[in-house]
Amino acid sequence: MKKISYLLLIVLLVLSGCKPKAQEDFKKYNPQNDVYYEIFVRSFADSDGDGIGDLNGVTENLDYLDDLGVSGIWLMPINKTNSYHGYDILDYYDINPDYGTMNDFETLVKEADKRDIKIMIDLVINHTSDRHPWYLEASKGVTNPYRDYYVFNNGAAYSSFVGGMVDLNLGNDKVKEEIKDIFDFYLDKGVKGFRLDAAKHFFDNPGELTPTIKNTAFMLEMNSYIKEKAPDTFMVAEVFEYAYQFNLDYYLGADSILDFSIAQIIQNRIGGGTSAYMLTSSLDKIFDAYRGIDPEFVASPFITNHDLDRIANMPGFSGPNGLIKMKQAASVLLTLPGSPFIYYGDELGMKGARYEGTNIPGYGVVYDEYRRSPFLWGEAAKNTTWLPSDGSNDEVEALKDQKEDENSLYNHYKTLINLRQKTPALAFGNYFEVWNDTSGFIQGYVRYYEKDNYKQAVLVVHNLGVNDTTIDIDAKKVLFGSLTLRANETGIYELKDLDGAIDVSR
Repeated sequence: MKKISYLLLIVLLVLSGCKPKAQEDFKKYNPQNDVYYEIFVRSFADSDGDGIGDLNGVTENLDYLDDLGVSGIWLMPINKTNSYHGYDILDYYDINPDYGTMNDFETLVKEADKRDIKIMIDLVINHTSDRHPWYLEASKGVTNPYRDYYVFNNGAAYSSFVGGMVDLNLGNDKVKEEIKDIFDFYLDKGVKGFRLDAAKHFFDNPGELTPTIKNTAFMLEMNSYIKEKAPDTFMVAEVFEYAYQFNLDYYLGADSILDFSIAQIIQNRIGGGTSAYMLTSSLDKIFDAYRGIDPEFVASPFITNHDLDRIANMPGFSGPNGLIKMKQAASVLLTLPGSPFIYYGDELGMKGARYEGTNIPGYGVVYDEYRRSPFLWGEAAKNTTWLPSDGSNDEVEALKDQKEDENSLYNHYKTLINLRQKTPALAFGNYFEVWNDTSGFIQGYVRYYEKDNYKQAVLVVHNLGVNDTTIDIDAKKVLFGSLTLRANETGIYELKDLDGAIDVSR
């Protein structure tokens, strides 16, 4: 259904004589290519002074995100819940009261749309809270009509995750209809994307022999359903696996997969320096594999997210070279095919790592909380205070200060995001080929976009070594950096054509 709708759109536009004339025209042909910004609402911005981030806080700071250049927002769970993190849903049709009301959510969607910013929500359908009304009914006995809404084994509900979360029976047609109703509800609100949490666990119940096949088939059914109503909707699945081969089948079901394999490559090759000479070849192998499943694949690369320690805590990204390496990691992320995802605060170099049950005075026992620390606005009226500082961000400059520093990490992100958004070869399509002169610590790749009478080729070169190097090309235009790259610097160049840059015979 996805490919048929996409091809039909192109045919209709061509027959009507509509050809792309500007960046917004290209978007019609590439509706799922965006730059997403992941937000943990509790930590982002407080609008009412209670110390907890809320939806109105996001709405009031949409201009910040618009200026940064992002065109999509992924909201971590916003539904009524028992927990701080929100992944144990109590009611799919209600908003977490800490975050506001459904009216507040509707306002956010409308205000974001005015800025051409899409809203993606975290849809948690692998499981619910064990206090969800469905489960309270199911637990009354084997004859209860809701019993088969969940997976029971020897009388006990199966849980992929601890903490009062019980797995839904996604093979039950009644459950599928409930989920389709949830999709309809949020599509009607103007939501343009869904991040499916824990997709590899959908059929992860005892005795299941073919979970991947069933996971993919389920996502394909759901994706086909929502595409009938909203063809441009973006469904991205969380498949927490570092081996890219594990993603291949899932590309048959979802539009995209949040790519832990690419995250690991960026973390290791840039930060750790491990096999730096394999940066582009490793990426090329992944994209080639995805292309073999779907020539029109849309990748979803990222560096870190809420389930990982912050990039600033990872080996190689701290110390005297930490800032320039974080900049280079961003340069890689924001020049890759697809829809890159940025974790809130990574543009500031925020720190945050997992604790293993440490007791924090004034809060209590913590685990993942500090991976999701309050955003550093540098403005007391916006700052959230729900989580006491652990001191890890005491030396990190707040946004207010980084805006004034042209060499800050924030301004690097802003420059690269906005460059990507106005450069079709970077923003659209999934073309990625290794540059012919890639060797050792000089790692390069070509991004290319062609539509009707428009063509653009862009060369991206990363110097992962410690010595300066001069890039010997006859560039049409230097888009970023210069032809002389110092250690951990990136150059982006518009080419006159593809001749000599790649092996065009492949």
